[in-house]
Amino acid sequence: MKRNTLATMERLRIDEELRELVGQLWKHCYKTTDSCEGHGSEAYIMFTGGDGWFEDNAPKYGLAKVENKDCCPREFQDEIRKYGLDPKDFVDKRKTCGCGAGVNGNSVYRGRLIQNPFKPEF
Repeated sequence: MKRNTLATMERLRIDEELRELVGQLWKHCYKTTDSCEGHGSEAYIMFTGGDGWFEDNAPKYGLAKVENKDCCPREFQDEIRKYGLDPKDFVDKRKTCGCGAGVNGNSVYRGRLIQNPFKPEF
């Protein structure tokens, strides 16, 4: 990986275990908005855009998309209504729903991260 790319990842505090994957996402025109290697738990990555490469290759990294549920569009509206306001007067700027799915153009993938899935095992 190029030194300036590594410096950018360091400045953004991208976990070391995810750097190769994030680099691939950037090469395929994805904008990563959040990520975590899992630290002994589930890893996750949130992004927008892209050319479809990650959607095709996510299982090879041990990650699966968190699918939207019925709560995703309703959660924002319910929160606004709690204050006696009309949701139509507000713009939903959330990246995720309380259920963990991505909203407003964001996708979230979770799972047990597999390092170097394209490197042959010997």
